[in-house]
Amino acid sequence: MIADRHTTRLATALIAALLASGVLSARAAPKPAEDKAGDAPLPPIMHVDPLDEGRASAMHRGRNPHARLTPGQHIEVALKHFTEGRAPQALAALSQALLQYPKSAELYNVRASIELNEGDTTDALSDIEQAVRLNPENPLYHVVRAQIYLKFERQAEAMADLNKAVELNPDLVPARFNRGALLAYQGKNRQALADFDHCIAVDPHLPAPYFNRGSLYYTLGEKQKARDDLRRFIQIAPAESWKQSARDLLKAWDETERGHVADNAPAGDKP
Repeated sequence: MIADRHTTRLATALIAALLASGVLSARAAPKPAEDKAGDAPLPPIMHVDPLDEGRASAMHRGRNPHARLTPGQHIEVALKHFTEGRAPQALAALSQALLQYPKSAELYNVRASIELNEGDTTDALSDIEQAVRLNPENPLYHVVRAQIYLKFERQAEAMADLNKAVELNPDLVPARFNRGALLAYQGKNRQALADFDHCIAVDPHLPAPYFNRGSLYYTLGEKQKARDDLRRFIQIAPAESWKQSARDLLKAWDETERGHVADNAPAGDKP
């Protein structure tokens, strides 16, 4: 279905941003370095409001060219804005689309996901609740709502949504990853480990589950497995800053273990 395709694309587009903001991992995923270019003002647009139907401009004469787009095409426009760093334009495009298609669950979901990324949790929650009402069988909608619930410290509701998402699609990586992160945050390490195992089985090329699973292995005393996971993470992580986070953690583990060895050495052998 076109809605599912766009939802998956949005989840992929948002995963780095959500990891950076701490939404996807309640404890262990490293943050990429801040993109200084992101602090620059948005490039000026050449016309006042290209989304208002009937508004003429230097680029758009006459009727709004977006007026006859399908919901999926509106999402394509919004995702292009979003992935190119123009979140306000993406949100404007989605708001205009919802005037045409007020019962499109996917439009509400995409707008909620971008609002969440932009820190507008109140509007994000309102939009995703509408999406769930319109289509309660879409597991990704439950994942997005769980992420927003966590922003409000509503852990029980977040867990219920993540359990529902896994029930609807047991192989959905965002559902398993988020549930694993929440379980780890709650100290349920073995259950969390099972979710990260499943993520890696489904998509062995996604780096974040290796980092979180490695951190859990170390907590559980399985130190060689922990190191193996972090080394794998370093191999496949897309950003150098992420790789450095893993190297720093490996170094911290080594220093901790050297300290334990020194503390346990016979008195005459201590430096």
